[in-house]
Amino acid sequence: MPIQGAVGAPLVRPEQVWAAIADVLDPELDTPLVRLGFVDRIEISGTKVDIFLKLPTFWCAPNFAYLMASDLAERARSVPGVSSVQVHLLDHCEGEAISAAVNRGLSFAAAFPDEVTTDSDLQELRRTFLRKGFLMRQDLLLRRLLRAGLSEEVLRTRRLEDLSWDEEADVACVCLPGATLQLPTLGRSARAYVERGQTLGVLRVGGPLFVNEQGEPIPAGELQGFLRRLRSVRLSLLFNTAMCSALFRTRYQHASAETAHNEEGENPL
Repeated sequence: MPIQGAVGAPLVRPEQVWAAIADVLDPELDTPLVRLGFVDRIEISGTKVDIFLKLPTFWCAPNFAYLMASDLAERARSVPGVSSVQVHLLDHCEGEAISAAVNRGLSFAAAFPDEVTTDSDLQELRRTFLRKGFLMRQDLLLRRLLRAGLSEEVLRTRRLEDLSWDEEADVACVCLPGATLQLPTLGRSARAYVERGQTLGVLRVGGPLFVNEQGEPIPAGELQGFLRRLRSVRLSLLFNTAMCSALFRTRYQHASAETAHNEEGENPL
């Protein structure tokens, strides 16, 4: 039976909130904020939740910061028993404005009318980085399958249903004619690949497992050229992640949340 607060409302436990925000991404890095260590702490008073967010630099792009803060608030509000959520963006040039906008339920355009021209709700920005995360994970899957000896024709004929995964064991499985190939260390990445592809609407039940960002199958004979482009996307994301992580460690000089909270975030490598 849940513990009751002074007015009869269930008290909220910190682990519930940490679990709820565990998959909230830094959109530019396509990595969970908790794993990066950007969520500094969570404070709970009864049913009220305060989340404190820190970023690598004082000048991190306000639109990215707003997306992170608003996603944290939305996920935390979904926890049963939570009556209110306040996000506090610390040590940022627009920290007060972003925090106030998110906590009042204002859009980015309402908070920064001079910064927005067309993408007023930042959804196209979000999709841009979801596409990059999708392509990065596709690169990982394709290269592992090629190293396992699969031909381009076999890869082109795989369907979405041919990919499965075991997150706990971090193993992906690909069904082949007469066999199943296991790919250790790619279980969580496979899940994220499918989730991003379905969110973008480019991976569909019954459709090809490997497609471009428009959802079109890879043309015959063009796999190597496609892989060169995927590799450039993956290296760009990995470079940005390494740089931001280094800046963050230098700025705050403490371990990431992966160490501090013993969280098992997805590892796309």
